[in-house]
Amino acid sequence: MSNTYGGWNPQDPSSGQRPDPRTQGGQPPQQPDPYGPRDPYGRPANPYGRPDYQPPQHPHGGFQQQYQAPQQQVRAYAPVQEPAPGSDDVPPTIGGAWRWAWGAFGASWGIWVLMSLTLGVAQIAVVLLFSPSTMDALSSSTDPAALDAALVAGQSFEAKALGAAGTAISFLLQALLYAGALAATRTRTVRFRDFFLLRGFGGLVAYALLAGVIGFVSTVVPVVGGLIQLVCTLLLLPVPFLLLKGVGFGRALGGGVGLVLSHLGAALAFFGIFAGLAVASVFTCGIGLVVIAPAMLLVGACLVQRWTGEPVRS
Repeated sequence: MSNTYGGWNPQDPSSGQRPDPRTQGGQPPQQPDPYGPRDPYGRPANPYGRPDYQPPQHPHGGFQQQYQAPQQQVRAYAPVQEPAPGSDDVPPTIGGAWRWAWGAFGASWGIWVLMSLTLGVAQIAVVLLFSPSTMDALSSSTDPAALDAALVAGQSFEAKALGAAGTAISFLLQALLYAGALAATRTRTVRFRDFFLLRGFGGLVAYALLAGVIGFVSTVVPVVGGLIQLVCTLLLLPVPFLLLKGVGFGRALGGGVGLVLSHLGAALAFFGIFAGLAVASVFTCGIGLVVIAPAMLLVGACLVQRWTGEPVRS
């Protein structure tokens, strides 16, 4: 009986079969031990497994098993970008306030014209009512003697005091337009009720009395009083807007003067433009003030809001 391996008889050289490459000298080839060399007792010389395995080295010797936490997939977010500078980040200018004012006037031009015309007629009526000498002069324009008597009566102390009271009431009527202009800085388009939201009404009354006193001084001392009225009008430009924002009367006076002195160039430009347009409106018999007055109040409201760090609705 012949000993065969893999279907080939190694003792039969004439069988024509080629040697099996898996055998060498009749024995199967030795496969490499995956655990490396072994000691005489058959144990692997490397107790950690594969020959290419390198155990971690502990700084104090010995073996320390390392634990690797499973990697968590972190969601990537877009980098935070700084907001682009808006219109409120740009220093306020007369040109920018003028453009905004005309845009806000055009957004509610019907309401503005109606309120300006109504309040203008009411102010004229108050001035005539609190100036009887003016009424007498108008009614007796064809009688020189009566006209002279009316002019002399208008120079009396009582007539000037009465005229100062009319000036105070006229400002309270004008405060309605101030309220509408301030509301437009928040909503751009205004409604009728916005003109009657007179916040800080007590401060407005006090300011109206102050305006009456200044007007009285300007009539008593014509030259010096007129100069005082001009300077006070310039320095107190922001005060009505501050009062409507709820600032107390004393703080509004001090804050208004401080704002004008801090932005004197813009305040002078605003005052000069308004005075020039008011003079030009004479050629339209005062009708131009129906548009000029609300437009300039919108310019003033925009400037005051920006000067105090408040946003303006574009």
